[in-house]
Amino acid sequence: MKTTIPLSLWVLLLALAAGCEPKSEVNAPKDSSAEGKALTDAAAKAAAENPADALALAESLKNRDDISAADRAAALKAQQDALKKLSDAAASGDAKAQSAIDKYRASK
Repeated sequence: MKTTIPLSLWVLLLALAAGCEPKSEVNAPKDSSAEGKALTDAAAKAAAENPADALALAESLKNRDDISAADRAAALKAQQDALKKLSDAAASGDAKAQSAIDKYRASK
């Protein structure tokens, strides 16, 4: 019996292997700047509405110096949620979702 691994799991594993981990909490400020907090909130909202945009926004947030550990974790969760949503859509034949995943992979 052949075991298959879903595409979404492969994408998540590739993302983690590529270094999509947040910075250490030791380097994070206690609170995010107003801009950083607003961007983190936008990434979380976009993960449900427009996962391709959420992916790019969350990626840009994870290395900012003005993001608290909690907001950095929220940005990473938004990124993972967006990757899963895009992977599911790509597995269903959505060419735009596959294109967004390919673009994300190429940026690594």
